[in-house]
Amino acid sequence: MLRLIVVFAFALVINMASTEEHDEELLNRARPPKEAEELKDLLVVSIQNIVSLNDLVTQLTNKIVQVMLSVAEHKTEIEVLKKSHSEAITELRNKIDNVETEQNSTLKALADDVRAVTEHFTSTDAAIEGVKEDLSLISREVTIVSAEDGVKDQRCAKVCAGTTGKKTTNWVNFSATGIYTDVDMSGCGFVSIPTITTSLDGTTAHWDTTGSSEIYSSTPTSFRIYIKTLSADLRGRANEYSWNIEWVAVGFTC
Repeated sequence: MLRLIVVFAFALVINMASTEEHDEELLNRARPPKEAEELKDLLVVSIQNIVSLNDLVTQLTNKIVQVMLSVAEHKTEIEVLKKSHSEAITELRNKIDNVETEQNSTLKALADDVRAVTEHFTSTDAAIEGVKEDLSLISREVTIVSAEDGVKDQRCAKVCAGTTGKKTTNWVNFSATGIYTDVDMSGCGFVSIPTITTSLDGTTAHWDTTGSSEIYSSTPTSFRIYIKTLSADLRGRANEYSWNIEWVAVGFTC
């Protein structure tokens, strides 16, 4: 009996040992090999890298979008600036054209003025030549052989005549039967006292007066004439009778 128990126990131990070896073999078979573990780790790392790359790509995409938006904004601003500059350039060109037009008009006006001045000078030269010719004629036609201030250049000799006027003579009472008037000859341009010849003109009664040829207070520009009448009544009628002094003067103007 004891022997049977021992055999049974021995068989049980062997069976258990076999079972443990079988279980360990199954466990070893179920356990993944070392290469699989390494591949798993590599896969995990790859997945993590892919996730990181996805995040990086997302960030880069966002930055690209921002850059594109910024470029679009700058492009719009550039277009606005181009348009503004184009308008400014157009306005400037218009101003330049206007200035050139005004300058051309001014130059044309100046050219016309220069032409007119040239023509004026030409006509003036012709007039001067005419005056010279007239002076030459005068110098031949008028000769002054004596003068109060001495004889001057005969080319400056001049004949000047005038009247005090039938209705404009300023007669001034001098005495009971006397009147006088001052004669202006400043328009003659004499530079010295000329030789003066006078007479009394009128409608009546002046034949019966004296003094019409007597010169008083003569200067290069004026002289005075005294007239003596027969009565005070006749003196008061000098303007009524249109009495006036007619005169001729010959002298030098230079």
